[in-house]
Amino acid sequence: MPNHRTSTVLLLPALVIAGTCTGIASAQVIDFRNTGQALGGDNDSYSVALGDLDGDGDLDAMIANSGANTVWTNDGTGTFTDSGQRLFSGASLSVALGDLDGDGDLDAMIANSGGNAVWINDGTGTFTYGQGLGNNFSNSVALGDLDGDGDLDAMFANAAKGESNTVWTNDGNGTFTDSGQAVGNGPSSSIALGDIDLDGDLDAFIANAGNQPNTVWVNDGNGTFTDSGQALGNSSSYSVALGDFYDYGYLDAMVANHFGQVNVVWRNNGNLSDVAGTFTNTGQYGKKSSYSVVVGDLDGDGAIDAMVTNGTETTTAWRNQLKGIPASFTTAQQFGTSNSYGVALGDLDGDGDLDAFFANYQQPNTVWSNFSIPPNNCTLADFDSSGSVGGPELSRLLTYYGFELADCEFGDCGPILEWADLNKDGIVGSEDLQFLLEAWGTCSE
Repeated sequence: MPNHRTSTVLLLPALVIAGTCTGIASAQVIDFRNTGQALGGDNDSYSVALGDLDGDGDLDAMIANSGANTVWTNDGTGTFTDSGQRLFSGASLSVALGDLDGDGDLDAMIANSGGNAVWINDGTGTFTYGQGLGNNFSNSVALGDLDGDGDLDAMFANAAKGESNTVWTNDGNGTFTDSGQAVGNGPSSSIALGDIDLDGDLDAFIANAGNQPNTVWVNDGNGTFTDSGQALGNSSSYSVALGDFYDYGYLDAMVANHFGQVNVVWRNNGNLSDVAGTFTNTGQYGKKSSYSVVVGDLDGDGAIDAMVTNGTETTTAWRNQLKGIPASFTTAQQFGTSNSYGVALGDLDGDGDLDAFFANYQQPNTVWSNFSIPPNNCTLADFDSSGSVGGPELSRLLTYYGFELADCEFGDCGPILEWADLNKDGIVGSEDLQFLLEAWGTCSE
């Protein structure tokens, strides 16, 4: 059997005896692992959206491709199967899911290079073409109730310079009408909808390419948008996501910029002044050719983190270390070298945390499972169910340190690995030890 013991491991019992183990636990980590699935590859994928498409209670995936769009169904454990559907709408760049026709299941709105499209779900995850919306070259689409009538409308970010972004209103049955509004001039890459000025309706933060400033458009509550007059940066921005990074109750923005320009976090000034919905540049994170940004609590500590895809460079997870005071984002993990254009977060394997589904260009799409352990979570590390994690757990794990599932004969190691292999990689090793130390003392009542 391979010997995975090191001098560092052998010193740990001494540290515990000395009573210094409480100082060993490191900062909370973000830890995603590739599930090994290669999904597709015959298309160039630009975007992915997650939702329960077939009504079985787990998150499935729809992928916007340069050719036919595809639907992948989840078995509930995060393993995906191609449904066999090929939803051809032209060269598709973005997809958003929502109940467009009011029948209780998730339909799809797809942004295309030559006219956008509505696809209607029959409730089992089978889609039929519903409606074509204009003939714009659209980079992105966002869904939300823009006019306050209780159904989902759509806003499109259009790619051509001088071509206005558009708002399409829904009649509640999944039929859309162009509102006729010109919401800024392109080239625009991405739109994020949220109540930016805290007046109860959905506003729009628009990421613009071509070194044009990003803009904020304020909703009057009836779906009519007005430019707030802000010119935020002058980078070539490809994506934007909104989140309350400072835990002050206002939506901030993280913008992913391309061509080696730094990504930026824009702070909503609502908690600092009477002008909610105005933004201040608080810092620059990373310097890569970024395509997409999504946000969510990746490590279970209550703060909103971020994941940024960087094309041919390494995709990065950014951890928000501080909650309730000015946010501090640090690099938490880097994800291989896939040429990722899009990413979506959701609990794909049913374990309660956010996993990642990557849409890749000229490579198969991939699923990464989240193994981050939330603080004060003893579910895995409290081996003896005593309500605390300490020396007994450490001693028991070290007894089997170095065991590999492949070395076990006649299933003798099965029960061992069931409790000691905390990260479920088939080895009782250093990462399991790290997880245990991070939970040290957190279960005490």
